[in-house]
Amino acid sequence: MNEMIEIKHKNFEATILKQGAQLIHFQPLGEEKLLWHTDLNYFAEGKAFRGGVPVCWPWFGKAQFPVHGFARIMEWELASRVDEEDDVVLEWKLNDSAKTRAIWDHPFEIRLKMVLGRSLQMELSVDTDTQTTGALHSYFYVNDLDEVKVGGLGEKYLDALDGHALHVSSEPSLTIESEVDRVYVSASDMTTLQENKRTVEIHHQNFSDVVVWNPYKDLPDMEEGSYKKMLCIETARIAKPFEKKDFMGFTCKVI
Repeated sequence: MNEMIEIKHKNFEATILKQGAQLIHFQPLGEEKLLWHTDLNYFAEGKAFRGGVPVCWPWFGKAQFPVHGFARIMEWELASRVDEEDDVVLEWKLNDSAKTRAIWDHPFEIRLKMVLGRSLQMELSVDTDTQTTGALHSYFYVNDLDEVKVGGLGEKYLDALDGHALHVSSEPSLTIESEVDRVYVSASDMTTLQENKRTVEIHHQNFSDVVVWNPYKDLPDMEEGSYKKMLCIETARIAKPFEKKDFMGFTCKVI
């Protein structure tokens, strides 16, 4: 299958696919895994792999084909790796090529920085000649979706299940009781994912939206019952596209 990097550090374990520079597994020492991914048997070169943190770029959603852009299905180059006492820092890059120009005819360089340690930091930098949208499409692992509460989302959201209509919620936190596909447009810079046993803090940087998604059913590339074990909480730039040189990122940790 596609080449991947596995890291076993004193503070964490991680697995990254070269396709998409996609971090699919991250588990701090002594903690539960932070990210969910489907079985690797579902991996196919050139097709999106479900789980971890796919990079959606240069568009989010169904604006063009492929859905969520092509960055997550291209092989990235590992530009640098620095192993430190407390963490490992990796920087990946993807440049335009004949393959990308056939899909989207623009020059570009995007970089994805990962700082892996007791917490997880990711930053996507964009350098291109036009505005783009995107997201760090994080699939967070949960013990039981029914027990999850998500805070810090704000009141206003666009509901993809209702024609992207604007809704306003007065609830202090979100619980998942059915399919959800929302773009929160007034979220705070910290989202909390709370379960009985733990709380995950997700700190967003230079973002405009937070996307929350769960299909509330198993999709064809998911094992039975998998939808109860994950929730997507995505740092995004949709309402405010990336400018020609721009970035966004997040830091998350278990508290």
